Amino acid sequence: MLEKLFSLGYSKTFAERYYQLWGGRALKIAEAMERPLPRCFRVNTLRIEIPKLTKLLNKKGFQFKRVPWAREGFCLTREPFSITSTPEYLSGLLYIQEASSMYPPVALEPKPGETVADMAAAPGGKTSYLAQLMENEGIIYAFDVGEERLKETRLNLSRLGVINTVLFHKSSLYIDELGVEFDKILLDAPCTGSGTIHKNPERKANRTMEDVKFCQGLQMKLLEKGLSVLRKGGILVYSTCSLEPEENEFVIQWVLDNFDVELLPLRYGEPALTNPFGIELSEEIAKARRFYPDRHGTSGFFVAKLKKL
Repeated sequence: MLEKLFSLGYSKTFAERYYQLWGGRALKIAEAMERPLPRCFRVNTLRIEIPKLTKLLNKKGFQFKRVPWAREGFCLTREPFSITSTPEYLSGLLYIQEASSMYPPVALEPKPGETVADMAAAPGGKTSYLAQLMENEGIIYAFDVGEERLKETRLNLSRLGVINTVLFHKSSLYIDELGVEFDKILLDAPCTGSGTIHKNPERKANRTMEDVKFCQGLQMKLLEKGLSVLRKGGILVYSTCSLEPEENEFVIQWVLDNFDVELLPLRYGEPALTNPFGIELSEEIAKARRFYPDRHGTSGFFVAKLKKL
């Protein structure tokens, strides 16, 4: 079993960790990550209604199935030519987005008129979905440290017709300097990306436990900042594309232990781990959700929904 994980290119450290977490299923998860994911897209309802766009694409020979957790989301089952070369894509009627990435904005449930923060926004997929769910009303403060990625974000938001978003070329660790209190916050946190092997195969071998610990430290700092500017009763959704419990369940356990928050239940995905590596966590942690490539046909993904009390 471990030999098979080694043969796929996993380092000894991570092969052993995954076997400890999932037993025989670790190989199924790893093998599923060797296969490319289906190409998925989101209808941009700021520019067109869902039935109108699906009809236009059907006429061109595209076939797709709905993403269960996203009303506007679809995954292609037939792509006669690249959907990114269609006028519908080029004019911003749709956005290419991985299915699991659609879940955090849906889980956050932003409403028109609310004040929302996206703490790690580039390249703008989740930001634009938030704007869509808010019907372009209210305001989104979107932060990112990467200058080139922010340029891409600006182009994406412009193409999609998003007008309620302010971009900040700054780490959201400085979010409190704005003096703004937020109704909702999305933190799709920087992480080791171990759930994205299908597009980053090098991560099988070049990540270390130091990387995991570094990301965990940053994630905790970002969560602390986010919760400090969230209004009482406000919602923060935390997500990563990492498989590591240290970046997911352990971070949420730390939040539950140190802040006046409650974890809200989520409908889609599998319950998060409550006993990773034999470490007992709160049963509440099961309300957070994991998405796995072998069962959900997505990248490895984690989502938790927190309410500030």
